[in-house]
Amino acid sequence: MKDYKQQPDGDLDFTTGDLLIAESTYQHQRDLLYSDKGHIRQKAEAGVGAVNYMMDNDPEGLLRATRKEFTADGMKVSKVAFATYSNDLNVEARYEND
Repeated sequence: MKDYKQQPDGDLDFTTGDLLIAESTYQHQRDLLYSDKGHIRQKAEAGVGAVNYMMDNDPEGLLRATRKEFTADGMKVSKVAFATYSNDLNVEARYEND
């Protein structure tokens, strides 16, 4: 998916003095993961709220919520899992029209 390029902190990237268009699938995934329900103005029902799972004892809940939200946003999800020897979240999901 193409969209406006963001900086790593989520702000729009104006480094060239203008808006840039770039591949944005990862940006959308990051935004959905970090956002709680109601934080995305145009789509208040969207958001995983991954930060809320940090102190929770329900890692499977995070995986289910991630798969559900990415699918609802139009992505085809192939994999959502934790890395074998770390707490890294591995996601393989692409927008269906890509």
